[in-house]
Order: sequence, then structure tokens, then C-alpha cells
Amino acid sequence: MAEAVPVVMVVQNQGVPQDVRVASFGRTLARAGYAVEIIAPARQGQASEEVIDGYTAHRFPQPPDGAGVLGYTWEVAVSLWGIFRARSRLNVGSSWRILHLCNPPDVLWAPFATSSRRMIRIYDHHDLAPELYLAKGGRHGSVAHRALLRMEGWANRWADLVIVPNESYAALTASRGHVPAERIHVVRNAPRADIWHPVPPDNALREGADFVVCYVGAIGQQDGVDELVRAMSSVRKTDGSRKYLCLVAGSGPEVSGLKRLASDLGLTDTVRFLGWVGDPHRVRDIIASSDVGVEPCPSNAFNDASTMIKLTEYLATGRAVLAYDLPEHRVTVGDAGVFVPPSLGYNGLAHAIVRMATNPSDVKLLADRARRRLNEADLSEAIAEQALLRAYDQAGQLALSRGSRW
Repeated sequence: MAEAVPVVMVVQNQGVPQDVRVASFGRTLARAGYAVEIIAPARQGQASEEVIDGYTAHRFPQPPDGAGVLGYTWEVAVSLWGIFRARSRLNVGSSWRILHLCNPPDVLWAPFATSSRRMIRIYDHHDLAPELYLAKGGRHGSVAHRALLRMEGWANRWADLVIVPNESYAALTASRGHVPAERIHVVRNAPRADIWHPVPPDNALREGADFVVCYVGAIGQQDGVDELVRAMSSVRKTDGSRKYLCLVAGSGPEVSGLKRLASDLGLTDTVRFLGWVGDPHRVRDIIASSDVGVEPCPSNAFNDASTMIKLTEYLATGRAVLAYDLPEHRVTVGDAGVFVPPSLGYNGLAHAIVRMATNPSDVKLLADRARRRLNEADLSEAIAEQALLRAYDQAGQLALSRGSRW
């Protein structure tokens, strides 16, 4: 019997199974017969070693959250040391392996710099680090910005193959990263079909409101959740005939400030901060109990090019989407949502919310389209799995051409 092809995946900024993209890849590859091991940071309560959905997680101590350039540099340095030490716990039996690194940061190759060349190297480009730095208030052309661009370039040159989440990233990888098209694979983020599907609403979550909107995901400076909070204030001033409710499920550095903002605007009875919800079934129930899923991230170079996982979760749960009109939002949502020109800001979001609340038949039509969107637009889990396995087929062919016996 042939030995299973060993795969070592590495992620630094989230653990598994919290990072749904990494967990999905691990699950898909394990089902396809690969021997998958994932090095990841440990979150509270997680074991240092664990088998999940057929793959093995080797966890290193959670690094400190770094604030500012120096703090983040220290966080990355501690993580790289943890990854280097975790290598000794791998069960890889063959000298040949596929090494699959998931950014950020773009220097995860460093702990493997002295490893054998008998491996196929995959760079899984989750985030555009230079654009994300600018979206968080960084200065274009600064030392930090130039360093991030250089590290991204190193990662692209290091890799045999590059996996990206959408065509926008693929275009940047080809142009800025100088990676040939035949080495780039688009593998989209897709929700698990066995979890993400329409379910009845939980009336307790709706609190008797006439119209409920929700936001799920990270809450950082670039995510624009403050736009949603301000929009809810405008909604209440504009339409006093209905009871509105906004459910916010997520965590991040902006949460405390957003709670103060909601209090200052008198929205403590309108905006509910539910915190981080780890159970995806519960997140699904929150979305299903809402009338509309909102993606309020503003237009910038990072958000314009990125595919937000929450959008696919809204669609899979059968909910209409409200978002600013950004290029990749259009690709994902299609005709299942309402798009607001970014120039209109939170007042534009507010106007759209009131208009949707006033026209329930339109919202129902959008919800019906949402239920069909992922399959009709080739954004389903099955399509994503096929794309990943095609990338790995190419990795296997590369290994064979270099002398492996897989």
C-alpha cells in the first residue's frame, strides 16, 4: 500500500479549527488520503496535540498580541520560535513532504529555511499584508510598508505554488509577485454545507423586533463596524414606527470603543454585542434570526480586493445581504444583496436598511436568491474542494519530477 503523502500546514494568526479556511483545507486533504499535520497557535483551553476531522494539530503557545510595529514584530518573532520548536513533534515519515504556509505573516518560511529541499512549497495567500497595514492607518511608502511588500515578494519567490482566495489576489500575485499564471490556484472560501444552511429563526434572539440586522466576524479598524453602529442611530431617527435590532457577533480591538459609541448614541437597546461565538452552529442561528446580514467594511485597497467569509455565510443561511459596493462583494453576492455606494457612508447604509424594512417582499426575493447563489455562481464547498485538490495534484506532479516516489 502506497504511503500517504505528508502535508505540513502552518498558520500563525489564528488557531484551528477557528481559522475556517485552514480547517477546511485540512479536512478536505485528510479525506482525500493525505497525511495532514497543522502547526497552529493554541487558544485558551486547547490541547497541545489533537486530532480533528482526520488531521493532527500541533499547537505552540499563544503569542502575545502585539500593538504597533514593534509589538507586532515581537509577536511574530515569538510565533516563529514556537513554530520552529513544534517541528520536532511532527510525525512525517518521509523526507519528501508538501509544506503549506498560510499568511499572515509572510515570513512563515523562516523556521523551515534550513529544512531539506525535498519538499514542495505552497504559499497560501490569505491577506494582502501591505494593503491591510494601510487600511489600519499605516503610511504608504513608510519603512513598515516597504518591509511588508518585500516580505510578500520573498514569500512568492520561495513558493513552488501560490494559492489565493479570489481573482483579485491572483492578479496581484501575477503582477506584483511576478508569479507565472500556471503556478497560481484560486481556491475560494466556502462555508461547510453540513453547517451552513437555512434554519428557522430563534425568536429569543429577535427580542420582538420588527426588523433585525446582523454582523458576524472580526471587529478591527478596517472592518467598519462603527459605520453600522452609526447607521443604526440614523435608522432610529429616520423611522420611529418600527423596532430595529442589530446583532453583532465577534471580537477584536475595536469592541470597547464601539460599545462606548453605541452608549453615547443611545443605542444600548438597539445594538447587542454578543462577543466572540465559537460554535459555528450558533453563529448560523444568529444570522438565520436576522432579516439581513450586513458587511459594512469601507472601500480601500485591502477590502476592495478581499472576499469576506461572512458574505458566503449570510448567503448559505439564506439571508439577504447589505454591503458597500466593492468589487469582490459584487462577485460573491451577485443579485442577492443591496449595494450602497461607499461615498454615501453610514447614512447610505441607514437609508438602505429602512428601505428594506419597508419592503419585506423585496427582502424575501433577495433571500430566495441568496439560497441559490453559492451553487449557481460556483462558490460552493464542493467547487472549492475541487480547486484545492487540483493544486495538490500539481504539487504531486512537481514532486515526482524532482525524484519523489509518491
